[in-house]
Amino acid sequence: MNDLSDIIVIPNGLDDLILPNPQQLDYYIGLKERELWITNEIDTDTLDIVRKILQWNKEDKGIDPNKRKPIKIFFFSNGGDLDVNNTLTNIIDISCTPVWGINMGRCMSAAAFIYLACQKRFMLKDAYFLFHQGSGAFSGSFAEVAAEMEDYAEQVSNLSTYMVAHTKYTEEEVADNIGGEWYVRAKEALEKGVCHEILDDLSELF
Repeated sequence: MNDLSDIIVIPNGLDDLILPNPQQLDYYIGLKERELWITNEIDTDTLDIVRKILQWNKEDKGIDPNKRKPIKIFFFSNGGDLDVNNTLTNIIDISCTPVWGINMGRCMSAAAFIYLACQKRFMLKDAYFLFHQGSGAFSGSFAEVAAEMEDYAEQVSNLSTYMVAHTKYTEEEVADNIGGEWYVRAKEALEKGVCHEILDDLSELF
């Protein structure tokens, strides 16, 4: 994809003129710059980001990671599915092409943990994070529910371990806070290594 002519087909007559969907156009322009957004609930549709990260790592094969064009993920999300969270954090963790995270306002629950996976992390000065253990719904026989709860408890424990590994919080600090609704604003986020930089100049991203 070299320019906008690859995206927009110009009709021969004005009667046939159909303008592209602006959101779709922005999406494809963003792809050219390796810019992705997480703005909706994190669900299986979000796995499109996994496909893009895999694609760009394939394109970059053989290039020094320090010389690769970074992938930038902009966050404004309430969070969502834990399994999708795990897939995204796993893929970002092993991506040789750098992945940057930018908190544009709110980065909550699963979105906050995906953000922590990013190798370079920015946020706006009034943006915030919400960390918590999430919630689960279980049904079935006693044995089935017991197995599901045991597995879910392990996944929740893994989230705490992940947060300790990717921030400056201690195990005790995480244990004391993650059981509730834990809001983290810019000053604390910077001090505790949730983010690496509070943006005051957009040129730092481009």
